[in-house]
Amino acid sequence: MANNGILFVSNAAKAHKLCSKVSKLVKNVLYIKFDGGPESTLSIINKQIVNIYSKCWIYDVRLMLKPRDAQTKIKTNYPIQLIMYDKELSNESDKLRNCLDNIQTEVMLQSLDESPTMASLTNEEVKTYEYVALGGTFDKLHNGHKILLSQAALRATKHVTVGVTDVNMIQSKILWELIEPVEQRIKAVLDFLTDVNPDLEYNVLPIQDLYGPTKHDARLQLIVVSEETIRGAVKINEKRKENGLNELDIYTIELAEDTNKQSTEEETKVSSSNQRMRLLGTVLREPKPNPNIPDWPYVIGLAGGIASGKSNITEKLKSKGAAVINCDIIAHELYKPGLPLNHTIEETFGRDVITDSGEVDRNKLGSIVFGDKEQLERLNHLVWPAVIEEAQRRIKALGEQGYKVVVMEAAVMVRAKWYTYCHQLWSVIIPPKEAIKRLKERNNLTEEEAKQRVDAQPSNKEQVDVANIVFSPFWSYEYTQTQIDRAWDQLQLYLNKRK
Repeated sequence: MANNGILFVSNAAKAHKLCSKVSKLVKNVLYIKFDGGPESTLSIINKQIVNIYSKCWIYDVRLMLKPRDAQTKIKTNYPIQLIMYDKELSNESDKLRNCLDNIQTEVMLQSLDESPTMASLTNEEVKTYEYVALGGTFDKLHNGHKILLSQAALRATKHVTVGVTDVNMIQSKILWELIEPVEQRIKAVLDFLTDVNPDLEYNVLPIQDLYGPTKHDARLQLIVVSEETIRGAVKINEKRKENGLNELDIYTIELAEDTNKQSTEEETKVSSSNQRMRLLGTVLREPKPNPNIPDWPYVIGLAGGIASGKSNITEKLKSKGAAVINCDIIAHELYKPGLPLNHTIEETFGRDVITDSGEVDRNKLGSIVFGDKEQLERLNHLVWPAVIEEAQRRIKALGEQGYKVVVMEAAVMVRAKWYTYCHQLWSVIIPPKEAIKRLKERNNLTEEEAKQRVDAQPSNKEQVDVANIVFSPFWSYEYTQTQIDRAWDQLQLYLNKRK
């Protein structure tokens, strides 16, 4: 199987059918190039943008927007290892090879047979503009994005401006913490656009508001939007009118349906939100060797904010065969009367935090530290060293008992950097509003008290940024179980290779 290939098509109407044949031949990037002539008019390509990207999901498909020109070499960002063509182009195989600029020395050629499709295509006239604009998040670039970007590039004769939403604009999105950094998203957009049409100028930049450069760039003439973002285009034109600029023509594309949608996913269209949900329970970052701890037992650090549901996930992992250490319980045990930590806490925070029976009053202690960062740091400085020392002692004992996997659960896992004592870090996140709601119900707290406790802990983003795997028990019980099953199965495969 080739890493990257290019498919030359003489008849545009059969392109998406040929794609299914190519799925067993190409692993990474598939370029599609319409041969010159009447099959390569803008109206034909316009129709096939939707056709191809709506039906070819297996690999990274890139429909090249300029027809083949005998005088110009075809440039691609990725080296071609396999050249494919339909039977009508069989006599031109040498020409096809010679027209490519970036091919490997031992490139393979293969003819594909597919009967021409006679279905008539309703071809829309394509109006072109020198300067075209569009915007979006473009997280984990998918075929819906490719349709939007391709339609913009098809209609531009000189320049395309793409606004990519920066971090301040993405925080209302589902699982926004899993969205790629803006620099990475910009790179992916530019990589795609320069592949499908390298002859245009591109300005791909981060934007901090709806308008970006559209509010001041007088050169822009057209904005390309989807059905769900057309209201944004209307607002942009209102702003341009206020600023004395010409209103933009608006081209609207239909949303591409997600044929792989699962029942728990919220979007029926192809969306990055669905893709992010599918990442839950999968390896986001490959684990790295940790020379500071023994190879066995294999320690999974489980992080998660208060009321995130991490204890339920711990129990599910326990039912899979993992041993469990709860660092919060260790801390409470170390608070017991007569132990050194109990006495130190009384000396530090006063007699008021100790009950008549000599126990640490956790509610009173919490009311002191969760509203005062300095006091919280004082408590952490006292408690953390004692807890991690006891946790390591227990991990060693569990390994001696024969356990291969130990889950170490801790609310402060990330802030205390206890994941450095683990082989992997698995993080549990839910939206902060949901955490506050759960905390109010569970602990009988006011809104302000619950918010204080949630805000005092590392954010979801901090938990995700260092995690190997992320869970979110925000949806159904069954969907949470699916995430855990997925993670556990992947772990077993990894550990079997590690032996």
